[in-house]
Amino acid sequence: MRAVASDSGSVSVGNEYTDEFENQESSDDTEFWRKESSVRRIVAVPSVGRGRWQVCAAIGGTALILLLLIITVSVSHVKFDRKFSTTETNIQNLTQTLVSVITSTRELEEHGSKLLLEISNLEFNQEKMQSMITDMSDSAQALRDRVSDLKCQINKMRNNDTEELCCPDGWLLFSSHCYFFSHDGMPWDAAKDECKKRRSELLVLKSKQEKSFVVSKTRPLYYWLGLTDGRTGEWEWLDGTPYTVVRSEWMPGQPDDWKAHGLGGGEDCAHFHHDGRYNDDHCSRRYRYVCKAHASSI
Repeated sequence: MRAVASDSGSVSVGNEYTDEFENQESSDDTEFWRKESSVRRIVAVPSVGRGRWQVCAAIGGTALILLLLIITVSVSHVKFDRKFSTTETNIQNLTQTLVSVITSTRELEEHGSKLLLEISNLEFNQEKMQSMITDMSDSAQALRDRVSDLKCQINKMRNNDTEELCCPDGWLLFSSHCYFFSHDGMPWDAAKDECKKRRSELLVLKSKQEKSFVVSKTRPLYYWLGLTDGRTGEWEWLDGTPYTVVRSEWMPGQPDDWKAHGLGGGEDCAHFHHDGRYNDDHCSRRYRYVCKAHASSI
């Protein structure tokens, strides 16, 4: 304690004590606030530690996510590289195959051109051979006709009859005409042309006796004769002689110009049926035929 002097010379002790008491209270308050501040500091430390842990956890989680993304992208990139490599290999194989196909196509085209040229040459040779065969056939026919003429003349000389008629080999004589009965079939127009080659014509009948003779040689087969309605729509013989339809000479219901055969058009050509009566049929049918010529003209 400290003594304070006054003007009266006395020393006051009470005031000094009071001051000390007050200072003591002030000291206690100060000590209290210090404790409170210390408590707050102690309490704040755990809060700072938890925040840092949360930040670390966030950073760690982010790093883990980034790592997973990096791994995923790397795996995807590897798979993409593999697929791309496989695709590239497939494209290369496809390109090689395409090149092979193009090369083979060119080779086939070249081979095809050569083949077409060979076929063209063969066709030309075939036509040439056919022409030669036709010429030889005509020559052979002419030779046969000449031989027949010689035989006919020899027979006349043997019989001392210059008026005797005769026919070439394979032909039959009736009255003053020779008749050829074919063994092969062909369309009506072809048969007409074939008879012309033989210096004759497709059969034109002039009498009932002649018809009876011919029918006796044709039954029971089908033979074309020179009767048609293809030129005017009316039946006529090849030499232009009109023909009047006699139903008894035709098969029942004929001629009917039937069009349901699927060959196009109607039936414009006549032929002998199995019993010798007439029937109209499509001219493209392949039937045998009868040629007729004067005995003196063959």
